[in-house]
Amino acid sequence: MTTPAASDYHDRKTGLVLFGVLEIAIGFICLLLILLMLIGQAVASRNPSAQPGLSGLAPAMTVYALLAVAFVWLGIGSILARRWARALLLCFSAVALVGGSIGCVSMAFILPHMFDAIAQQSQQPIQPGAMLVAKVVAAVFMFIVYIVIPGALFLFYRSPHVKRTCEARDPVERWTDLCPLPVLAFSLVMGLAGIALLGMVGRFHGFPVFGAFVSGGRGMLLCLLMSAVLLYLAWGFYRLQLRAWWVALAMQVVWAVSNFVTFWRTDVADLYLKMGADHRTAAMSAQLLAAPAFKWLIALSVIGWVVWLFCVRRYFDTPELPLVPSGGEVPPLL
Repeated sequence: MTTPAASDYHDRKTGLVLFGVLEIAIGFICLLLILLMLIGQAVASRNPSAQPGLSGLAPAMTVYALLAVAFVWLGIGSILARRWARALLLCFSAVALVGGSIGCVSMAFILPHMFDAIAQQSQQPIQPGAMLVAKVVAAVFMFIVYIVIPGALFLFYRSPHVKRTCEARDPVERWTDLCPLPVLAFSLVMGLAGIALLGMVGRFHGFPVFGAFVSGGRGMLLCLLMSAVLLYLAWGFYRLQLRAWWVALAMQVVWAVSNFVTFWRTDVADLYLKMGADHRTAAMSAQLLAAPAFKWLIALSVIGWVVWLFCVRRYFDTPELPLVPSGGEVPPLL
């Protein structure tokens, strides 16, 4: 494989190191959040009336632990100017930027309802000034976390100079080079979703399907089946299998119909109670999800996924990708 000449690009090694240090710092912040959760739980457990909540924090702690490992690993890869690190960071930042943009738009509609629900259920009246400060802080925090950080990562790693710097300093063909980046991003998202769903089996209460609540053995079996489908999509999209594309399209249609029946014709509060939430959380969630804007956001998200699937359809007209790079061996990750 040829490497670009030095005159063809501006070396971005310094930027790769700086962004790598930033990513490692974010990883350690995720570890700090886990520590704060444990400290908060230890303080709360001193109250005799408090219910043990460590098991309830386990999913969030697991997510933060995975994020910590991912950010540190990718940060080291960025410092070393590895091609796979640039590809993965570009994919994850693009997904985070799109998801964060949708999340910010969603919260613009949902946040007022959320704070109104909190004020109504609060035992003490909340001053309007304090409520305004809380809204501003929440909006600024979301903008920084969901827009600024992923946007900066995306703009930096999509630069052709960064791409050529990594190619020059890491001339070995990596597994991330075998798949177009838009398809690779979807593959990674499906893989992570499948693993996350698989990890929920032990703490599974059930979930709604076409307005009906599926729990117990049937629900656990359905959860395992959904996880298997997501993991297959991760593998099939990475291999550019056309049948995987059709499965993804069918899954989006089924998911859209199921959500339509669930949120338009079902008592959302009752569903949350069946899923293990307390009455206060269930009532607040029902109030939020009853907003017409939330239902329209669900519809727009489905349309967005379908449009994106048709945009990447052209990549699946080529033969399936090989399992390993052309050298015959998978190079080491670092």
